[in-house]
Amino acid sequence: MFTRNSSTCLHLERADKVAFTFLGSDNRKDQVIGDNGSTMNINIKLQLITIIPVLLALSGVLVITQVQYKSLSEQASHTYKESVIAHRKVELKNYVDIARGAINHLVVDGKVPVEQAQKTVQKMLSTMRFGQDGYFYAYDYLGTSLVLPGQESRLNKNWIDLKDPNGVMIIQELLKEAKGGGGYVNYIFNQPSKNGELGKKLGYAQAIIPWQWMVGTGVYIDDIDDQIALLNNSIKQHIDYTSRITLIIGMLAVAMVFGAGLFIRISENRLANRKLRVLNERIFQTQEEECKRVSRELHDGISQSVAAVRFSLETAQLKQQKNIDAQKELTTATELISKTMSDIRRISHQLHPGVLEDYGLGAALDELGQEFSARTGIGVEVTRLSVRNVLTTELKTTLYRITQEALTNIERHAKATKIEISLRLDNAWLVLEIKDNGQGFDLKANDQPNEGIGLRNMKERLSYYHGKFKINSDKTGTRILASIPQSELRYNADQTGLDKHED
Repeated sequence: MFTRNSSTCLHLERADKVAFTFLGSDNRKDQVIGDNGSTMNINIKLQLITIIPVLLALSGVLVITQVQYKSLSEQASHTYKESVIAHRKVELKNYVDIARGAINHLVVDGKVPVEQAQKTVQKMLSTMRFGQDGYFYAYDYLGTSLVLPGQESRLNKNWIDLKDPNGVMIIQELLKEAKGGGGYVNYIFNQPSKNGELGKKLGYAQAIIPWQWMVGTGVYIDDIDDQIALLNNSIKQHIDYTSRITLIIGMLAVAMVFGAGLFIRISENRLANRKLRVLNERIFQTQEEECKRVSRELHDGISQSVAAVRFSLETAQLKQQKNIDAQKELTTATELISKTMSDIRRISHQLHPGVLEDYGLGAALDELGQEFSARTGIGVEVTRLSVRNVLTTELKTTLYRITQEALTNIERHAKATKIEISLRLDNAWLVLEIKDNGQGFDLKANDQPNEGIGLRNMKERLSYYHGKFKINSDKTGTRILASIPQSELRYNADQTGLDKHED
């Protein structure tokens, strides 16, 4: 913020000096005109005529900006809330379907006595939990509670008339939705993780028709309101910042117009108008240059290099503690620091890794794999696709960054011993595949709005090119597929054409 404002002021100050240069040769005449009260009144009127439209325009811009941002904030909040609720509805239904799948054999199996089967199901549902406040409940069609983990005092009691503070007949509504084939109910209920405090809850219920039972579960959705409040606060801060910048620029423009108006001569209208046009053009040019400068991305991708330095230094520290020579790691760290400094200078101009610029994507992936293997001891095999002039500079950077992000995640979490990186053309898609033999991770735990920053960065990079991101993970390892449609390449290349070139 400081840099932008300072630079803007510098440019505007230079424009102001230009105006004074244009008009400075007539200072002596200004003094003569200043002695004439009638002429001064005309100059003041001209200044007002010039300034008032600018002030009105500035006020209009500020008002329109506030209205538009407010509308955007409301729309974004609504869309976000609907999206999160829809996602959680799908989760609830999946949970209930899983529970039904676990107990269904007891319901339909006539070999087990009904009473014994029901007791077994009650016990199974009582032990099924998910999340911090996730549990399953069961009621018969009369409203008697059969399963209610953590609230045993409510068991075997009839709650058909249970009503929340908003007047929602909780059990009646859940039974109604369950008998109708399954459905959702919003209500307020006690939240175990908050010592029984009331919280907003979204419930889903299905019917076990042979037993005339209703089985369901729910999630508390108070956190959605908290997240929306944070979103609105962030948007408000952005609105306030934009309004302040607009106001500052507008006031600077008004001040410069006012200053320029002091030197306007009634007898030199044509010359004064020309000089004002030059001044206005300089102001507009300065604003455009400032917008272009601020819009450039700076320092993308430095975190990976810094992380590599950190790991090298940590390795060196561990070796020194064990009286092992750590010169190699220190040398690597020094080289990485030098490379990072060079990358910062280069990225600040082109946001582009130098190795891509000098040797292409294939060589960059080779070098990345070799450096990673040398630092971590994990074997890296790179299969290059020989292409030239197929990938744009930006697209090569995107695939390179995705590979960096994946290797960083593997180093931190996977405990892998082997990594395979390949680039190929598959049915009109350019596919980058990264595969390891590590311990894998739980995809469901990461398929959330607050998923890891690394995975989210990969998806966002691909979305710009209408690409597809797919990840499979289990105990035998993780496989990442980043696909770019052929239409996003520099030209529509076929497999034959790709085999003849080098990236």
